[in-house]
Amino acid sequence: MAENRTQYEKLYEAEDFYWGTEPGDFLKRIIKFMPPRRGMKVLDIGCGEGKDAVYMAKMGYTVTAFDLTESGIAKTQRLAKEAGVRVNAYIDDINTFETNERFEIIYSSGTLQYLHADKIGPFFEKIRKITNPNGINYFNVFVEKSFLDPAPDWDKEETLWKTGELFTWYADWKIHYLEETIFEDNSGSVPHLHCMDSILAEKIISRK
Repeated sequence: MAENRTQYEKLYEAEDFYWGTEPGDFLKRIIKFMPPRRGMKVLDIGCGEGKDAVYMAKMGYTVTAFDLTESGIAKTQRLAKEAGVRVNAYIDDINTFETNERFEIIYSSGTLQYLHADKIGPFFEKIRKITNPNGINYFNVFVEKSFLDPAPDWDKEETLWKTGELFTWYADWKIHYLEETIFEDNSGSVPHLHCMDSILAEKIISRK
């Protein structure tokens, strides 16, 4: 599998954390909506170096996390050990992952652009199956805009989404938050702009 890993395999080998260690702001929205309670299970898809997964474990959730990069998972395990928490972190591919577990919270930030076109439908079918009733999903995707240049650290395996495309997969879920934003980023030490669509949706079981 090594030849299929992204450029981040090498970037994550550095001693410093490429994305830093501060958790993503989106986690505040998730925690407010579904505060931690004993046994509440979280899945972090594409956890990178583990900053979000470790933060959620510190908050009291039972956290499972995977990433394609071996170096990213090593960093996740290191960060969890330093924080004194447990994260079930392992190497896997967003396009082919399988699990028999069910989760109250599933999230992924900055990763769905690695889904192959023919895997998008199967991915969301899988997500629907492994999300518990009244569980929530948070996802974001980078969106194509003709007036924005590609990011300098954009990976050759990544594919931009279309505006609103992410939202169509949640037509029969209760949508609590959706937004499209354009923001400045400094990844790769080169300032640039991204457009991103984000959604937080709840799996409601029909009473019919």
